[in-house]
Amino acid sequence: MFAKKDEEKMRTARWSVLFVGWIGICLYPTIAWAETIRFATIDYCPFTCDPSKEAGKEGFMTDVVREAFEQAGYTLVIDMLPYARAVDSVQTGKYDGIIVVGRDYAPNLVYPDEPTVVQRVAFLVNSGTSWKYTGVESLSGVIVGIVKGFHYVDPDLITYLEKEQRNEDRVHVIHGESTTRRGLLMLQANRVSTFLEGEYSAVYQLDKMGIREAVTIAGFTTEAFEDYTGFSPRNPDAARHAEILSDKITDLKKSGRLDGILRRYGIL
Repeated sequence: MFAKKDEEKMRTARWSVLFVGWIGICLYPTIAWAETIRFATIDYCPFTCDPSKEAGKEGFMTDVVREAFEQAGYTLVIDMLPYARAVDSVQTGKYDGIIVVGRDYAPNLVYPDEPTVVQRVAFLVNSGTSWKYTGVESLSGVIVGIVKGFHYVDPDLITYLEKEQRNEDRVHVIHGESTTRRGLLMLQANRVSTFLEGEYSAVYQLDKMGIREAVTIAGFTTEAFEDYTGFSPRNPDAARHAEILSDKITDLKKSGRLDGILRRYGIL
């Protein structure tokens, strides 16, 4: 008799556990069915950073992405790659998203409603240089340093760089990782006359390298560059991921919290 009662108690306990588990799934689906999103990124501080080199900082765009998706119950995996390979890996579906990308460079990705930030492209030169950028015509006799795969926003400038990119007397193309730092070192070594870089990453890297006074800005592009997080068109959940990030970016901008994130990186 006691064995039968014990068996009934155990059966009741099992059903209780199953019922509680079912209730948990209904009330907290993102926890019960946590998904992993794989992001490709680049070493492009302060947007996306290698935390082992930046005292634990991952970059302000990585911070925004983490806040958006971890609060929604997702697990993030982030791998650092060269820019062109990172974009290709997202386009082909190897990764679910890329944390920072120019929309014009990869128009087939799925994007949130607005960019995380907007910045101009700066023409950096060594201090004391008299040359100023006043348009494409002012590039005559100047060696320009650029990064492979980056979008330089002004149509006439893009046309010039594409035309001359195989002529190292006019354009030097930097490949691989740590491109901002390497471009500034090339500038200081006079291997290029001017290095083109987004103003946020330029200011951050100049401060980090301690050469803020040694380099100055000789002009800007006319148009601004929009920095997006993009998602793979091969992933059926891409639109949902973009919507989650859109809502977070809108919230951060309205509340002023995005400015607080940017200040942590010294760019506001």
